[in-house]
Amino acid sequence: MKQGEPKWVVIHIAHSEKRACAAVDALTREGFLVKSRTVSRALSAGDNCFEVLALTSEAKEARDLLQEMGY
Repeated sequence: MKQGEPKWVVIHIAHSEKRACAAVDALTREGFLVKSRTVSRALSAGDNCFEVLALTSEAKEARDLLQEMGY
């Protein structure tokens, strides 16, 4: 990893693409920089889980907000 690149950490595992998108949208509306990715490239989107990632500097606050929202 190059110096100065943002560091990402997994803050949530969603069991569907729809739930991951909803979590990302909710956090984005609150001003967090987040993204999602599949857990396994070997599985189809319908059978896969998705990681929701946030910047390390915002991870605790983003995770706490997701918990408050019921994710």
